[in-house]
Amino acid sequence: MSMLSNRKIPIVNQSYNHQQQLQSMQASRKKKLLVRRLTMFFVFAAVFTVLLVKSFHNQEALLQSKQEQLKSLQTEYNDLVEKQSALQEEIIKLQDDEYIGKYARQEFFLSDDGEIIFSIPNEKDGQDAD
Repeated sequence: MSMLSNRKIPIVNQSYNHQQQLQSMQASRKKKLLVRRLTMFFVFAAVFTVLLVKSFHNQEALLQSKQEQLKSLQTEYNDLVEKQSALQEEIIKLQDDEYIGKYARQEFFLSDDGEIIFSIPNEKDGQDAD
């Protein structure tokens, strides 16, 4: 039996086996390249998705800050409109001579003929003293 084991067995279809080996090597290369391409595609897709989500988050934060700014400016605008209407009323009142006289007497402690001025402390002044 030792004689039989030392004998070389001839390979019958050596070209067929060689061709099959080449095809299997090409198939494994194609599979490897496909895996690499898919991996790169998913990496780029993941990076692109992360960038989109980050951009969306930044835009949302910017939009929220602009909405808060809009609310504060709207409040300020409403206050200014109220102040403007009050000043318009004051302009109309200041065109009346009686109102001007009453205003001057009240603000500057002026008196009309025969009037005596008494200074009464404001309620706020009295509360601060307590």
